[in-house]
Amino acid sequence: MWNFLYPILGLGILFLGSCQKQPGYPYLQVNYEDKDSQESAFLAAFFADTEQLEALQLRLLPDEGPAVSAQPVKPDIHLDFCVSWKYEAPLGDIPLSKTWFVPREDTLAGRIDTTLAACRGGTETLIPLAELEPPFVALRVDGLSVEDAGYPLVRTVGIRVGAEILVDTEKQARIQALERALGSAPNPLVGAPAIFWIASGGDLMLDQGASALLFNEGPGGIFGGTAEFLAGADLALVNLEGVVSSRGTKVKKSFNFRFDPKIAEALRNTGIDAVLLANNHAFDYGAEGFLDSLDYLEKAGIGILGAGLDADAAAHPVVFSERTPVVRAFGIASFPREKNGWDGLTVAAGKDKPGLLHAEKGGGELLKPHFSGDDASLDIVLFHGGEEWSRRPNSATRELYKDLIQHGADLIIGSHPHMLQGFEWVLGKPVFWSLGNYMFGGVENTEGREEGLFIMLGFWGNRLVYLEPYPLSLSHTRTIIAPPETLSHFYTLSRELRDSADTIEKDPH
Repeated sequence: MWNFLYPILGLGILFLGSCQKQPGYPYLQVNYEDKDSQESAFLAAFFADTEQLEALQLRLLPDEGPAVSAQPVKPDIHLDFCVSWKYEAPLGDIPLSKTWFVPREDTLAGRIDTTLAACRGGTETLIPLAELEPPFVALRVDGLSVEDAGYPLVRTVGIRVGAEILVDTEKQARIQALERALGSAPNPLVGAPAIFWIASGGDLMLDQGASALLFNEGPGGIFGGTAEFLAGADLALVNLEGVVSSRGTKVKKSFNFRFDPKIAEALRNTGIDAVLLANNHAFDYGAEGFLDSLDYLEKAGIGILGAGLDADAAAHPVVFSERTPVVRAFGIASFPREKNGWDGLTVAAGKDKPGLLHAEKGGGELLKPHFSGDDASLDIVLFHGGEEWSRRPNSATRELYKDLIQHGADLIIGSHPHMLQGFEWVLGKPVFWSLGNYMFGGVENTEGREEGLFIMLGFWGNRLVYLEPYPLSLSHTRTIIAPPETLSHFYTLSRELRDSADTIEKDPH
């Protein structure tokens, strides 16, 4: 099945260069693989530079085969196209293009990795990375992603410089000069893809001794194996349930959470880049505690999503532009009144009013103008809402998500139910309805609340390429990665969402 990947050397496709006027220069023939390919276009542009040919002291063999003294002219030097895979011995001395292939897999198939042997044996579907589209994602190959050194599924089209007759010293020097010129020419066809890795957990509550454990044992003490993901990701995001303050008055609610202010710096040291504060615990200790949270988190260098000193600030994204793509992270809430009577609408941000960005107070409309709407940017929304203790998103939440995606959101990650919900493609964009709990002491012996999901997402531009979920097991103030077989629950929930969506589309009634 690999035969089509090997060199297809055409008859010479010949160009007439201006250096033909110099009869002493050697003739160069390019044996194109495909006249209309991007590699051929690159070479045509390269040799269209007459100054380049003059500097190399070469001339292109003309189309009609010029005659000198009634004899056909033969090329002195030729360029041949060669095609090879990275895992093979390289063919061609100078790469003209590199195409990264990936094993394609359905998002809900439950796999994140495969082997090179399976790829070569024909049991995997291989496609160029640029052709990967929902509902498919890529698999790693022997643990490697496309940006890793040694990734084997790279198809290289290269060229080899040769000569028709015995090469003298002068001609050899010209060949070497041509190789150097081709090898150093700016060429966008050989650049490696850069994957932007996002790490995210669900509801993070650091009361009931968790903060002390983080101070004493470090990230691994409470986050287990996910600590290395937080540290290694390009962007790490969580929903922070509670107040970073030692001040404020406890608000009349069922549960109130408050953390030592030193927790802000400790969280930053774990690798967490931004936290969602648009949630039902950000005002557990009133406006004073909320404002302290803003202050401590900002001083620690942690981005704040969905909350601010006024509505405009709460809607403004945290922008991460150190790498491509430019990433914008947003936050928004839409949770119902609590049974104790506390209503999140009372702490919604407004004009000159600090608070949360709340969907029922026009929060969505404030977000939309900030979405980029282009492929060069990645717009992420962390959402806190829906129904607590539920396994499926309600209709209101679904409509809100759909509306945000229609206006430019590329990824939505949900929290608040404290239960794991499924994954779904909504209008071609990835949605995690609820990751459940990440760290939440006090949920012991409650069905479903001692589990969660940690996700590693690899994006190429604004396109999801890798989806790598890790099941979590919570035990008071410690979280560990659970056995892989427990992921089956996540995939079951996700398939139920997919199948019910298919049914709705098929039956409009």
